[in-house]
Amino acid sequence: MITYTNVSPTGIIERGGGSMQEGVGRLRGDAPPTGGLFSLSDALFFYQTGLESLVDDAVTQRFSSEELNSWNLLTRTNQNFRYISLRLTLFWGVGVFVRYGLLLPFRVTLAVIGLSWLVIGTVLVGLLPECSGKNWLSELVHLTCYRVCARGLSATILYHNKENRPQKGGICVANHTTPIDIVILANDGCYAMVGQVHGGLMGVLQRSMSRSCPHVWFERSEMKDRHTVTNRYD
Repeated sequence: MITYTNVSPTGIIERGGGSMQEGVGRLRGDAPPTGGLFSLSDALFFYQTGLESLVDDAVTQRFSSEELNSWNLLTRTNQNFRYISLRLTLFWGVGVFVRYGLLLPFRVTLAVIGLSWLVIGTVLVGLLPECSGKNWLSELVHLTCYRVCARGLSATILYHNKENRPQKGGICVANHTTPIDIVILANDGCYAMVGQVHGGLMGVLQRSMSRSCPHVWFERSEMKDRHTVTNRYD
């Protein structure tokens, strides 16, 4: 929670103050400038002044974070809440065990199952001849795998205004999407995606997905690839 406060007279940090000549003089010390009136260290004064203005701006001074009045599982690493009582320490230990000993392995297992089935399923579907059944199986495999991966993220997804969802043959624009964004979007429908080609694990997933669905992966820095994508659009 953020509360409005008056501007602190001292500010957030202790600023150097003084004129430009005084600030540059402090940085130079007793050493005279070499090769002329300007020394490379003179620029440090302007760097310092700029950073002070960013950190200690008038807007930031008007807000302060609300301090927690009670202990919770998130304040265990705070030096002031390192140890309060044996009961709270045991409670925190049980929470760490449940989170990292039970939930984390379970979520990692779900993610591995979802990604493995995505690779295997799309490769198998890609072996089928082009027909309506292949498209149906491809959509089923994609939806199943993405929904399993979403469970690994403990995602609870609620879609609103489904009537605005892109229909078959339509275009949905979502710039700067990450793999997690794709998992969330693809839980509601199978999309043929256009994006940057990758290597490693992402490359394996991209190549396998392209076997069953007409995804378009290209290298943005290559003009030839960009022309190929434009022709695919046409």
